[in-house]
Amino acid sequence: MMKKILASCGAGLLALLTALPVHAQEGATLVLRDGQRPSGELIDLNAGGFTLRINGQARQFPANEVAAVEFVVGAPAPATQARIDAGQPLVVLRSGEVLEGRLVDIGGTRPLRLTIETPGGRRDYTSNEVAQIYLYVPTRAAAEGSAQPRGAILVRGDQPWTYSGLTVRKGERIAFSAGGDIMIAPNASSGIGGSPAVTSPRSRYPVSNSPVGALIARVGNGAPFAIGANTQPIAMPADGQLQLGVNDDHFGDNSGTYTVTLTRVRR
Repeated sequence: MMKKILASCGAGLLALLTALPVHAQEGATLVLRDGQRPSGELIDLNAGGFTLRINGQARQFPANEVAAVEFVVGAPAPATQARIDAGQPLVVLRSGEVLEGRLVDIGGTRPLRLTIETPGGRRDYTSNEVAQIYLYVPTRAAAEGSAQPRGAILVRGDQPWTYSGLTVRKGERIAFSAGGDIMIAPNASSGIGGSPAVTSPRSRYPVSNSPVGALIARVGNGAPFAIGANTQPIAMPADGQLQLGVNDDHFGDNSGTYTVTLTRVRR
């Protein structure tokens, strides 16, 4: 009799589980526009944005705060980065093929079904076909009264400093508009805001209170200062050549680039 009861309960539980809606679950990293990189199980995309399960808790991220979705961590090739900076939504396949298209829906389980709106119509891909999806149209730093912005500068992740070609005066205000991803270790990447999750308190970064990988700057050989995802004008601390860099203390295993646009802001 007890076996029959247990079998009946088991069948009822199975029926209940199969009647529940199945949510998409796939490991992914969201690259936020402020430089943060939360990782977890990608659950859904709806009007409220992306839902990510992190340590068992569902968190929602508005779509307009998300710059990219990474199923495979990696920095885009320079030509791809240039298209992203020009405002094109792109999908990079694991094969290396780059498609112009906008993510419009997520469904299924593992692998996920990813619906992409392309110039030729909607197409479905699976998450095991896709490496990265770049979503946003970047905003250029252009405040009222700003001078014409300079052309984009590529800041390489594998070298400490890159000359901007811009000579500044002490007190002059410069606005920075930046984007991109770099690898700061073989299995760790960073956006312009840095990567707090892999920041080591024992390391001697050029800007000690900023995360590893963050975009930084200095004038001449002066003290480095943080830029990160800040787009507000920054007063220059001295006269001299403005240099751009990456907040790291080891560059041998870095790769990828940040793209930075500079704007002189008139008083």
